Amino acid sequence: MRRTEKEIILCLQRATDQYAPLVIRSLEEQVALSQGYRVDAIVKFSVQDGPTFEALVEVASVATPKNVLEKSRQLGEYISQDDKLNRIPMIVAPYIGTKQAKILEDRGISWIDLSGNMSVKVSNQVYIERTGKPNRFPDTAPIKKIFQGTSALVSRALLLTPEGFTSLEKIVDFINQRSANITLSTVSKVLKKLEDEFLIDRNKSLITVADPEKLLERLAEGYRNSTERKRRNSYRYTIEDLSVWNLPATGTVGEVLLAYGFYAAQMKGLAATEMKTVFVRDIEQFRRKTNNSLVKLIPDAEFGNYIITETNDPGVWFNADYGTCDSVVDDIELYLEMTVDTPRGPKIAEQLKKRILQKADADGRKDN
Repeated sequence: MRRTEKEIILCLQRATDQYAPLVIRSLEEQVALSQGYRVDAIVKFSVQDGPTFEALVEVASVATPKNVLEKSRQLGEYISQDDKLNRIPMIVAPYIGTKQAKILEDRGISWIDLSGNMSVKVSNQVYIERTGKPNRFPDTAPIKKIFQGTSALVSRALLLTPEGFTSLEKIVDFINQRSANITLSTVSKVLKKLEDEFLIDRNKSLITVADPEKLLERLAEGYRNSTERKRRNSYRYTIEDLSVWNLPATGTVGEVLLAYGFYAAQMKGLAATEMKTVFVRDIEQFRRKTNNSLVKLIPDAEFGNYIITETNDPGVWFNADYGTCDSVVDDIELYLEMTVDTPRGPKIAEQLKKRILQKADADGRKDN
C-alpha cells in the first residue's frame, strides 16, 4: 500500500539506526516560511562526533522522475528565500531510483529514502552517500506493466506515429483500427505514467515521443519480463504437401496465421531459416480448418519444421501486415522477439531497431 506523507515522516523518525552516523535531533512538520511558502518538514540532524545542520524537507510519496524534479524546484525556491546558514534542501521518499538520484545530484538536493539509501551534502562539512539497497516498498513503484499487454500498445502507437497525436481519442482510434482493443481510460493512465518518466512530451494540442530509443528499450524490458509470453503453447508439425502452404487455396487457414521469429525476419529480408513459425489465436479452431483444407499437418515433435504457437497476446496481432497469403508481425513486435531469441536474435534486433528509429527520425523531420 502506498505510504502517505505523514506515514513517511513517521517512518523516518522511527528509523533511528538506519541512517547512522546521521542522527535526527528534532522534526517539525508543515512549517510556514517567508514569501508564503510552506515546507513539509524541517529536520534538525547531527553527525556523530560532527556538526549539526537543518534540512528543509519535501516528501515524495511516489518518487517518479517528474515528481522529484517538481519537488526539487520547489526546494530550490525555498532555499533561495532562506537566509539561515547550514540549512539544506532535502527530499524524503520510500525509494529513490538511479534516475531520480541523478536529477537530485544535478540540482544539489540531498535525499534520504526509507529503504536505507541516502546522499547528504552540507557544504564542506558533511558528505554521506549510501546507495544500492533494494526498494522495500515495490508497491510505490510508479510504473507497473505499462510496457506489457494492452498497455504497451500505447507506446508502440507513439513510436509508429512520430508526428504525434492531437488527442487521447486519436490514440484509441489508431490502436483499435489495428487489430486491438483499448479503452480511453487505459490510454489516459499509461500516458500519465509515460509523462512522469519523461518519455513523452505533452501539451494541450499534441502528444509526442520525447526519446524514441529509450521508449523502445523500455518496451524490450517489459517484453523480457512478460508472463504472457512465457505462457504460450507451441506445437511442432511436418506439412505433407509444401506446395499448398502459401497458396490462396488454403482459404481461411491463411487468414489466421501470422509469421513470427526468424521466419518473419526472413520475410523481411533480415535472416534465412528452414523453420516456419506462425502464431494462431486458437489452435483447436486452426486444426479444424486444416482438416477441411489441402494442408495436412502431421505432428512431429522431433523433426517437424513448422512450429505453430497459440497466443492471444494483443501485441502479437497489433499492426501486423496481413497479406493475401503470408501475414507477418510488425517491425516492433519482431524487434521485441529478437531481443530475447539468443544467440542470433539480438543482431537482427539491432537492424530492426535502426529501421524503427530511422523511420521515427525521418517522419519527425518531415513533420517539422
